[in-house]
Amino acid sequence: MTAKSFRFIAVALVVVLLGWLLPRAITERGGARPVEPTARPIIAMPPDSLIRGRIEAEHHIGDYLIRVYADTIEDLKVVEIQHAGRRVWSASASGMTLREIGRDLTGDGVPDLVVEEFSGGAHCCTVDVVLGLGESLEAHGTIDAEDGDVAFEDVDHDSIPEVRYPDFRLRYWRDYAFAETTAPDVILRFRDGAYRPACDLMRTPAPDAATLAKQARDLRGDWDSGDPPADLLGYVVELVYHGHADLAWQFLDTAWPAPIAGRAEFLRDLRAQLSHSPCWSEPPAPRPTT
Repeated sequence: MTAKSFRFIAVALVVVLLGWLLPRAITERGGARPVEPTARPIIAMPPDSLIRGRIEAEHHIGDYLIRVYADTIEDLKVVEIQHAGRRVWSASASGMTLREIGRDLTGDGVPDLVVEEFSGGAHCCTVDVVLGLGESLEAHGTIDAEDGDVAFEDVDHDSIPEVRYPDFRLRYWRDYAFAETTAPDVILRFRDGAYRPACDLMRTPAPDAATLAKQARDLRGDWDSGDPPADLLGYVVELVYHGHADLAWQFLDTAWPAPIAGRAEFLRDLRAQLSHSPCWSEPPAPRPTT
């Protein structure tokens, strides 16, 4: 083993160890761990590995050189980032796109870059990696949007963009078709070195009793057996994500026709499916069935 190879392996082991220890150290100090986003880890290719293909795009930001290659042999896109002439990051996928090039996304005055990866195929998957292009390359976060798209929008008008993406945790749930999937928006704010759910920005005004009653009648339709109609489920889930979990459970309880069995089981399954969602609020115990 050459000295160069040994140094590369040693650096890789240190990166893996820090990635395992740092979140635990934050938790042990009582700090909040980022709830979102979680996706696959960022793994840099060896600095001396060969990248094949023609250059499709090239950008210069300070001492950084960012290139997108088309590898026609493997049918892949490759993104390479060099800093001061040395490769510091690279990745490949079926689709790779550069976004928000040079924009300050975290409010630290340092230009950033978003590398968007698309896996290809039906129903999956978009992953955005946010990288800081400062004195050294810094990974700010990885947003896994699954079947959706990631948007960077200044929701609270403080000149620092938030992240918005749809949450597909209910896709293919129970017997609902993919086309019926409820995918409410999640908003993330960069805070304390990570992207975290911005529950205050996701909250909307609570609907009044008359609106809830009308929605129950309209969305229930001719439902006479089985699980609730997809639109009714969607309204319940939107209420939860918009900060009105108490109204969501009351609405579902009221909208469920008494002759239809399975209400307690459905609520239990829905609770389990949403229990790891951002801004989760525990539902009350279901009322006894007659």
